[in-house]
Amino acid sequence: MTLYSNNYAQLKHFIEELRHFSDKSTETFNERVKQLLLQKSDDTIFKKELTDFCFTTLDNTYFVNAFSDYGINSNGGFFSEIAKRIKHKILPNNIPENEFSHFINFIFNNPKDYLWLEKFNSSNWEILINLIDANQLSAYSEKLVQQLCDAIIILCHRLTTIGIDPYLANKLPETINSNSSFFKLNHQLSLFVKKYSENKNSEINHIELQNIILLLNQAEQLFIDLQAKKDKIGTSLHLTFLLKRAQQHFDRIRLLLNLVTTKQDNNKTPSVSKLIKELAKAEHTKNSVRKLIKENTSMLAYRIVSHTSEKGEHYIGFSKKENQTLFRSALGGGLVVIFLVYIKHLIHGLHLSLFFEGVLFGLNYGLGFVFMHLTHLTLATKQPAMTASFIAESIDNGNNSGKKPWLMFQQIIRSQLISLIGNLAIVLPFCFLSAWLLYHYSNYSVFDTAESNAHLYSNHPFYSGSLIYAFITGIFLSLSGLVIGYIDNKVVYSEISERIVKHSSLIKIYSLEKRKKIAAFTEKNLGAIIGNLFLGFCLGMAGNIGKFIGLPFDIRHVTISSGNFAIAAGSEASFSLDLIITVFVGVIIIGLINIASSFLISFVLACRSRNLSGKESLKILVGLSK
Repeated sequence: MTLYSNNYAQLKHFIEELRHFSDKSTETFNERVKQLLLQKSDDTIFKKELTDFCFTTLDNTYFVNAFSDYGINSNGGFFSEIAKRIKHKILPNNIPENEFSHFINFIFNNPKDYLWLEKFNSSNWEILINLIDANQLSAYSEKLVQQLCDAIIILCHRLTTIGIDPYLANKLPETINSNSSFFKLNHQLSLFVKKYSENKNSEINHIELQNIILLLNQAEQLFIDLQAKKDKIGTSLHLTFLLKRAQQHFDRIRLLLNLVTTKQDNNKTPSVSKLIKELAKAEHTKNSVRKLIKENTSMLAYRIVSHTSEKGEHYIGFSKKENQTLFRSALGGGLVVIFLVYIKHLIHGLHLSLFFEGVLFGLNYGLGFVFMHLTHLTLATKQPAMTASFIAESIDNGNNSGKKPWLMFQQIIRSQLISLIGNLAIVLPFCFLSAWLLYHYSNYSVFDTAESNAHLYSNHPFYSGSLIYAFITGIFLSLSGLVIGYIDNKVVYSEISERIVKHSSLIKIYSLEKRKKIAAFTEKNLGAIIGNLFLGFCLGMAGNIGKFIGLPFDIRHVTISSGNFAIAAGSEASFSLDLIITVFVGVIIIGLINIASSFLISFVLACRSRNLSGKESLKILVGLSK
């Protein structure tokens, strides 16, 4: 690197020493850092290298891009940002020699250095800064302040552009008038910074500064209010990206403004340390797709899971009467599954190609699940994805309807078992009797001997991958819950109901009352319809996809598996009692895995949508059973 012809051995050794205890707790880490810095205070070679390094950096670096771009989302949008990061991972961007990123990568050459850098406390920063010979750097302070001012103006202009973005203006119409906080902020901040940059020795006008801070707060409050309305108006990935980008601008403007307007050097230490930490982290994570997704999808995930949890309460029986209703609903759901099992067998008898057979299997299941939803029937394994989100929502709000977490958990388990028993109480005996009666009185065997063997052994807990396939089914069940929440949020955010009522073509055909009914039906059911179709196609096509790609990929759903098991047992082939009992136990285990896996996956996603760590989520889960 041409900027740093000196190898700075002492400085590099100092950084290496810090890495040795970087995994310690924050308190221990800072104690060790303080001891090390006190030792370095008597090391003239180290202090000279540190001062020389800062001198070289200030003399050769252009900071405006770092101050205005590092750690701030670009204006290209979420997916454009992902594409850019992937591209730069493969082929890094060509960075000019005077960019600040060279300084960061030279001194913090380990991609994980920003993690221990964030632990540094203010007192250690003060000690470190005092080791630098400030007299040698004073000549560059004016140049640095000018670049700070330039960066503030750039950030303010960009923030105004975000505030009047048409995508946001639809949700915040107050931002696109001449009295908008964004226009006022842009005008006054530009004048303030320009005035100060032209005469850096002038006293700061604190009244003007307070007015700028007030305008900053007012503009920021508009975005905060928009976020608070997410339960009412919904949200989208692009909106979340814009809100995140706006917040990054607010935070950076405040930080730079504080650096510019703070006169005493010792008072600047917290802002300087914070800026260095932010820039170092931004440089080391600039191509991290995972970080981008995590930071910009939390609000959307929260809203999706919230929609799911709103439906979750309907799957929990809080009283004896509600449990009885749930049982009757599960009996009806089991009856529908019987028809789905037989229809699938008829489709299989058509001997179509794997693709078209899979499509018909998916339509069969999907339409059957939609029918269950519209007629308020219950499929037991669909409950966990909904109830897990409901638990996280209830705990998050501190509202458990006056009940302790473990009591709610008991109610959920009871409801799951009631629904599962209700489904199986219809599916097992009816499928067995129908197959047995058809064979003994009509001499028609639903499954021949080969098919019966295949269906029994495909659900055998030891001779097949049924338990693994049951877990795959749990994943699909969780995903269907997320699809339901996503579509429900989309309906609200995109104002689908209002658009249906005002649709010009529908106005010519239907009355206002009829259009309102269509709109209400759409708002209430569109998410569930698409989510059920998604689940149906996942379950219907999984096995055929596995056969096509030649990999052991399939699903095992407890109600469908129990139906196939019962029909196989009632058809022409005869099986030993121990095999029947083993497969029956296998079917029950499949059901338990379906429920447990979908519940745990949905629960983890629900907790992550509320920014709960893995340890916090585990504590909640353990607390439910106490």
